[in-house]
Amino acid sequence: MRVLTAWITILILAAVAAADAVPRFASAGEKPQGLWLPTAGRGTGNWELSIGSRFWNDYFHVRNFIAQGELDLGPGVRAHVLARHNRKVDSLGGFEPNLDEAYLEAYGFYNQPHGALSASARVGKVRYLRFPYPDAIAVFDQVPGVEDLQGGSGTGYSGAVLAAEYAHDSGLGAHFTGIAWGLGGARTNGNANAIEDYAFYRRDFGALRFEARGGGIASRQEPLGGPTHAGYDVYLGMTHKGYTAGALYEKRQGDPAYTGVMIAFPNDTITRALGKVGFDYTREPEGFSVQVPILHGGIGFAREAPPGQTEVGEVVAVRTRTFWQAGLIRNFYEHRISAWGETSGPDLVVTMEEKPVYLSAEALVSPHTTLDSKWFHDRQGPAHNSRLVIYHFYRRVRTS
Repeated sequence: MRVLTAWITILILAAVAAADAVPRFASAGEKPQGLWLPTAGRGTGNWELSIGSRFWNDYFHVRNFIAQGELDLGPGVRAHVLARHNRKVDSLGGFEPNLDEAYLEAYGFYNQPHGALSASARVGKVRYLRFPYPDAIAVFDQVPGVEDLQGGSGTGYSGAVLAAEYAHDSGLGAHFTGIAWGLGGARTNGNANAIEDYAFYRRDFGALRFEARGGGIASRQEPLGGPTHAGYDVYLGMTHKGYTAGALYEKRQGDPAYTGVMIAFPNDTITRALGKVGFDYTREPEGFSVQVPILHGGIGFAREAPPGQTEVGEVVAVRTRTFWQAGLIRNFYEHRISAWGETSGPDLVVTMEEKPVYLSAEALVSPHTTLDSKWFHDRQGPAHNSRLVIYHFYRRVRTS
């Protein structure tokens, strides 16, 4: 009932606000009007092999040999996988292949002049929930941990995950994420629950960014994905010369108050160097970690544009990886965020332009309200690496 009430309230408010709508935040490119089922072309995709290490002055571990990939199956449908060669945190020893992520996703958008409805349905093993694109509060969200690699129960979300969001240009909106547990996940097969269901308000005031959400707030306690409890979040941030600093306050029924601080970084030489190797600092045990690409490539893309052909369309995307516990990267997701022109059809040639990976944000959140040693000891701190990707579409050269 709470979910239904929130959606009805937001839809009414959105209709009232439509006559005086203002942009809620800057976006790259254009949003295709009406139904948009993004694709980079049937049979196209990307893949990467990488290996990690963690080290300090008294140890050096090589670990986390992973293969990741994604394949477009058609408009709004794709397959996604991230596999590791063993089930250990700090070792390459043994061979016990394991799927951190493996799912089929159907997703799409319905864009109108003053708002957008987004929906995604994923079936399989999922470790990243942020859809359609993380707002500032979502950057603080907990990341599934590594208990499953240390002899504990499973982590992440196994089953069918549904995410839906309506966002109006006034800043008002509503969001829902729910799951039907299955496929041998940490929860009992057949159970279903909302992971988060809330109304929100997001808006920029010059250099200031304000966000608030209220309703069913997600748990920060492992195992993640449990039923929501009533609560609210408030975020305030400021951007200056490419940097954003922000603070979060969260109160969820039955939990202590959480506070958080975030720094978002510009895409520059330093953040690209850190992002390229997946650099992170870990607290327990203290050390540095990296995740270094070995091989990387595309599937089904042309090497270059056809000679003499004019570009007829683009799809702009952002790939995101999150990590925090033990500095392990165990997920990735490509957000398709905008497009223009012709981006589907049998006569099109597609090229993939990948910008450098960079460290985009560090967010710390703790179940305390005083910024002291206890706050830092109990903090959770997901980091984010991002990569801008542009798919260029050209008309195929016809030969007589």
